[in-house]
Amino acid sequence: MVQRDVPVSAPLFYWLSGFVLLGALCFVLKDEARQKAHRIMLLYTSTFVLWALVFSAGIQGRLSHPTAIMEADKAELLLKFGTAMYVVEHRLVGHGGAAGVFGPKPDPQAAANHQKNFHQEAEKILKESLDHNPDSSTLKVKLAILLADSAQPADHKEALALAHELACRRVKKDSNLGRALEQIYGRNQLVRGLEGELARTVIAGVPYGWYRDACLLRLYKDAGDGASYDNLRLRIEDKAAGLFINLLTVLCFGLTVALIGSIIIVVQLFLWPGRLEAQRYDAFWRAEPAWNLRTVYVVFISWLATQIGIGSVAQQMVKSMGLLSSGPILAAVSTASIYALSNAPALFYIYWFACRPAQLNFRTAIRLRFHSGQLGPGRLFLVGLATWCAAVPLVMIAYLAAAKFLGAQGSSNPIIALVLDAARSSNHLATVLFYLTLGLLAPLCEESLFRGFLYSSLRRRFGIGTSLFVSATLFAAVHLDAGAIVPLLCLGWVFGFVFERTRSIVPSMVAHGLWNSGTFTLVLMVFS
Repeated sequence: MVQRDVPVSAPLFYWLSGFVLLGALCFVLKDEARQKAHRIMLLYTSTFVLWALVFSAGIQGRLSHPTAIMEADKAELLLKFGTAMYVVEHRLVGHGGAAGVFGPKPDPQAAANHQKNFHQEAEKILKESLDHNPDSSTLKVKLAILLADSAQPADHKEALALAHELACRRVKKDSNLGRALEQIYGRNQLVRGLEGELARTVIAGVPYGWYRDACLLRLYKDAGDGASYDNLRLRIEDKAAGLFINLLTVLCFGLTVALIGSIIIVVQLFLWPGRLEAQRYDAFWRAEPAWNLRTVYVVFISWLATQIGIGSVAQQMVKSMGLLSSGPILAAVSTASIYALSNAPALFYIYWFACRPAQLNFRTAIRLRFHSGQLGPGRLFLVGLATWCAAVPLVMIAYLAAAKFLGAQGSSNPIIALVLDAARSSNHLATVLFYLTLGLLAPLCEESLFRGFLYSSLRRRFGIGTSLFVSATLFAAVHLDAGAIVPLLCLGWVFGFVFERTRSIVPSMVAHGLWNSGTFTLVLMVFS
């Protein structure tokens, strides 16, 4: 599960103090008194989770700042796409007065209108995001630059008003950037000698990407620095052409994987089911010692309490030290650390509350098997790869259905903002750390919990359909990402299905890791 930002407040401190006290009682008491303490601890933990999910719903669910920043990233993608289309039209279709590679030069007015449409849509997104989070200096900077890039005089006045708001702020970084924007966009001609200092302020204050490039272009142009202007313009055009090629590559690769996945789905639906020996499979799921549903509940409620409690404390410590905004490497390390502190205890809870009392080996309990029937490690990996391919068309359909019938706007998970920052920085170490977190740590924890433990526990008592539905629904729900709940439900069902087929958690781990890594790779190709 991806982390949520829950501020540490006085009530949370009191809750955590209660956990410490009850934990001490559970440790020192003996026999019947200890059993009563355990029951009180379970009731207390359940009440805490209920309080966090209900009374802190405004904190957990709305997350206006990360959501607004991600909306701004969508706006930037539109702007970059508009620039890419403009550059491609002039490089491949025509340039100057001559014909291009694929035909005559396009109508300049038509190309300008296309860019204007992208600008207007991006402006709409930014303004809506700023309405939801009016104190965000990042959004104000981006909107000011976008408005100032417009040819409409009214937009220039609005841009200068936003810059003035930033200049009046007490935060030094915001005020310096606001004054710099006033200098750049508020004068017909820059004062000579200021361009170097203004450029350094823009580079330090504006995130890498379209907005910084647009601001620097305007600065160099008005300052009469032709060499810097031409150099930056060529770099922007090269990046735009690279973005077009990356998008074309992603499209071709995605369609190929979707086609392969569709074939795999057809084979699964019409050819392979006849080979499934239901009695043999049912006997397998019922072969191991079974713990009751109360044990399943104890594991999950303990994990959720850890997510909310320890995860919140860790997030606030990281936030108070400013680690998430101190560069991509520290952001990646912080993200991995928070995830490990919040989710790795789930593996301990499975062992302590389920495996240890039943005297069952942990790997056996969660079905971490590298040999299953005729499937060895290599074949299990290939099955995981095939599962990932099959998930692509299913999740694409789920996204489209959710957007059309439920009005879903896509994922609003705050970790995406951190991933985007890492992509923009092109920092290799941060990239590797995010790959390890998303591609290895997340599948290990989540598949062990939702498929290895939960699905196995349900499957011992219920049929395939009930077990798939419950495990996939919980998998989607605990991510607390309303915009992506339908695709997550689909993914949970696919991972559970391959687990049922192979009776090993390895393929679902592989498919989960490939999904997370593939999504991160897509972000890198678009935003790096």
